[in-house]
Amino acid sequence: MTLEQVGRVAAETRLIGESVAMQTLRQDLALVADSELTVLVAGETGTGKELVAQSVHEQSCRASAPFVRVNCAALSEGVLESELFGHERGAFTGASQRREGLFQRAHGGTLFLDEVGELTLSAQPKLLRALQCGEVQRVGSDAVHTVNVRVIAATNRDLEQEVAAGRFREDLYHRLSVYPLVVPPLRARDGDVIRLAEHFLRRQRCRCGVRDLRLADCARRALEAASWPGNVRELEHVIARGVLRASLRCQRRDGLEILAGDLFVAPPCRVDGPEDGGAELSFAGLSLREATDSFQAGLIRQTLRRHKGVRAAAARELGVDRGNFTRLLQRLQIS
Repeated sequence: MTLEQVGRVAAETRLIGESVAMQTLRQDLALVADSELTVLVAGETGTGKELVAQSVHEQSCRASAPFVRVNCAALSEGVLESELFGHERGAFTGASQRREGLFQRAHGGTLFLDEVGELTLSAQPKLLRALQCGEVQRVGSDAVHTVNVRVIAATNRDLEQEVAAGRFREDLYHRLSVYPLVVPPLRARDGDVIRLAEHFLRRQRCRCGVRDLRLADCARRALEAASWPGNVRELEHVIARGVLRASLRCQRRDGLEILAGDLFVAPPCRVDGPEDGGAELSFAGLSLREATDSFQAGLIRQTLRRHKGVRAAAARELGVDRGNFTRLLQRLQIS
């Protein structure tokens, strides 16, 4: 298998779900990925539009080139041109050195314009010109730079309605929506809720050190019955909270039924202790802060031992940056 084929398989497997809606999305995605068409990814908040955009990039011939993301909602009038197109030294107050814009940084690859529907009317013509001409001009410079960039935009707004209301330029809409991809809401993805929940559960189990945690039957029914207005992101957060709560209720039993309102059933939770290498945790009588600290300390010691005391490797596995990890070690008095 070639490196490109490996990348395609990885990109495809990131879009979890076997519902008809997701199968259709994957088929459309594969069809457009290898083209040079501009793609507009539409969908409700939390449906995974950025993941879809990344998958288009990773399945395209540009996969080895940069994927550059910009949140259009965060681009104010004053910084739009500088961020997208760059600036020369001295172009404005605070411009102490030349800076490439995002279009140039994405040269040869993909520029992902997230929340493109949030651009103001006065900002839209500046983006349109770059899309039409494939050229950018840094603020404070007369030089024109040609860029080879594929643009993928995403929005949770109905841009056709925005055009009709006069809030979005029709010419920019047509420039962006050459090939639309619609990401279905979670409530329309029959059978995918549990698949996604299991995926998030596996990931959170590793992070929290609760290896044998599983969804209770009542939790499965509750998850499938929920409407999920926040979509996949909301489901991910629910699972993360549930795993944390479960990890703080480990007891010396053959099995643990979590209190009503929680999501999981688990056998006894074991986190290696500092000496015996396999102490069972009991948090009876502890405050939430004390229980959390106790659990974190046990998990950190276990991870440090696994990496032979190398803090950088332990921090990387736990998903904590070095500075925060060092402060956490100091607070928990772990040498």
